[in-house]
Amino acid sequence: MNRITPNVLFMATTMLNLNKYTFTDKTLITTIFNGRSNSLYNNTQTLLVKTLPIVSINDDRTLTIKEYLKSINDIWMETISHSDYPYTKISEEFKLKPEFFYAYNNLDAEEIEIDDEVYKVKYLNSLEVNYKISLDVNETKDNIELFIQYNDQLYSADYIETFLNSIVNVINQLIEADIEKLSIGEIELSENKEIPTFDPINTPILHKRFEKQVAENPDNIALVASDATLTYKQLNERSNRIANSLIEKGVKPGSNVLVMLPRNSNLIATIIGIFKAGCTFIPIDLEYPAERIKYIYENSEADYIINTEGTTKNTLDINELIMEENVANPNVEVTSDDLAYMIYTSGSTGKPKGVMISHENACNEAAENPKCKYSSILSIATIAFDTSLEDILTGITNGIKIIFANDNEIKNVVDLTKLIKENQPEVMEFTPSRLLSYLEIEEFCNAIGCGKCIVMGGEQFSAKAFNGVKQYTNAKIYNSYGPTEATIASNYKEITDPENITVGKALKNYVTEVRDLDGKLLPKGVMGELYIGGIGVGKGYYNMPEKTAEVYTTINDIPYYRSGDYAIELPNGEIDIKGRIDNQIKLRGLRIEIGEIESNINRFPNIKRTVVVIKEINNNDHLCAYFTSDEKIDIRLLKRYLNNKLTKYMVPTVFMQ
Repeated sequence: MNRITPNVLFMATTMLNLNKYTFTDKTLITTIFNGRSNSLYNNTQTLLVKTLPIVSINDDRTLTIKEYLKSINDIWMETISHSDYPYTKISEEFKLKPEFFYAYNNLDAEEIEIDDEVYKVKYLNSLEVNYKISLDVNETKDNIELFIQYNDQLYSADYIETFLNSIVNVINQLIEADIEKLSIGEIELSENKEIPTFDPINTPILHKRFEKQVAENPDNIALVASDATLTYKQLNERSNRIANSLIEKGVKPGSNVLVMLPRNSNLIATIIGIFKAGCTFIPIDLEYPAERIKYIYENSEADYIINTEGTTKNTLDINELIMEENVANPNVEVTSDDLAYMIYTSGSTGKPKGVMISHENACNEAAENPKCKYSSILSIATIAFDTSLEDILTGITNGIKIIFANDNEIKNVVDLTKLIKENQPEVMEFTPSRLLSYLEIEEFCNAIGCGKCIVMGGEQFSAKAFNGVKQYTNAKIYNSYGPTEATIASNYKEITDPENITVGKALKNYVTEVRDLDGKLLPKGVMGELYIGGIGVGKGYYNMPEKTAEVYTTINDIPYYRSGDYAIELPNGEIDIKGRIDNQIKLRGLRIEIGEIESNINRFPNIKRTVVVIKEINNNDHLCAYFTSDEKIDIRLLKRYLNNKLTKYMVPTVFMQ
């Protein structure tokens, strides 16, 4: 191994293992040195052992094993050369808090002779340690043994056993590999799983699946909206009017169509009509500020806008579209890989990102989520939020009645309660924070007893909300999880014990895997980044190839999305989400990149630097902005400026200079 000592080999192995277990390329351990760096100490009969900190930064993951071992050896030699400087002073000056202790002990000799005196070697293995984990590598005459002590309040015996197995796995790879070719980023802690396989979807075209429901149950109620109640046949005819009108006006398949309509029956018909015309649906919340709408329009390269006015050449009036007389199903060729819709999410650089979702992506999720099993769905999420699309697409492709709350009902709990009482939906989805606030309203509590399936998603699951809602309904309670980039929801878990919360296992044709900072599989029980793979993974960000390459990848010919969430795969295969890796948050179920808010505030005249955080105020989460400036900033002007840049829910409620 090019003059690498066993000590350095095991030290390098341990630090590489820690890289992957802690999801960082920076590693700090504490070790010991015999203290005899000066030859004058060689015959000194006393204990000269010194404690030394070893810091390794392996940010270049293409480093070969040979280069990596040399770097650790160089760090070790450099550290020894400064070993006379007291460890306590280093620790105080640099505020070091090492949590891992490593020692290599040569126990081969049974006796040693110093100045004609013979000493017997006795190894003590019951020392108390002040570290979270202490690893001793003991070299004996016949083999090498690993001895580990750990804080059993922090780690389970299974976790420690997994850690030791990983060290053995890595050491074998270092010994057996071509050290001049294999990189540290290619080292794997876990044996590769069997490559997942996926079942093809029957009829992976959204409107074709809808038309199948129309043919089978034409007189069943498809939609209950504030302006109309439509059967499947009636909804199909209206969507056909829209599609055929678009085609007559020269709208070509593949066109991007922005939709700016109120929440009524025409909105649902328009979505289906756009699919039938072979186009991509892009939802716009009517409360978006003008600048955000302008950005989405330009970034998406929208060919047309459908609204209630139709004032320009490429702006189409919905009231005119539905006057079309042709109610036959259009015959436009659409493939499973064609885009169905594009949703714009918050962007870390201050610009929203358009997530591209194909017909196959959407059909898979709509066919596999638990909402499919019921007869009616309440839809209350804003149309620009993908939960709304899950409700709509699950409904129309499975023959389910959609109870579509209007713009007032989604904001006013009294009106929403009335809607629930009148229509008795079996499926309802809320963010936990929204549900908690609604549970304070007695009338709402009395109304939700009709529910058979209540989903909590968009935020961390709330045991308080679970216990509260269970007082008023016998409905099954589900925890849903999934990013927009992986088509709404990749995981659903029925919750029966509020003290045992996970997001469960992946839906059919999805795979969820926990991987390390190099994208390699981690053993069960070890925290890393959750990768979501399979048919539900979207096509990337529109017009953003670099951003797409950062988070979308392909492994074994399977598309994956890097979620940016810390997660652990439990022994039973369920996924436990542990929080965000990056600067993204969820506020009342809405995904927000803190960077987008901060960058917009920083563009306001005279503001130098901004930090935005979430604070709990009166039991509710609020965005709070802290900023510096040499000038006194008028908060009213700043808020007005942000209202023109950001959606309403992204404007902080508290500002402090």
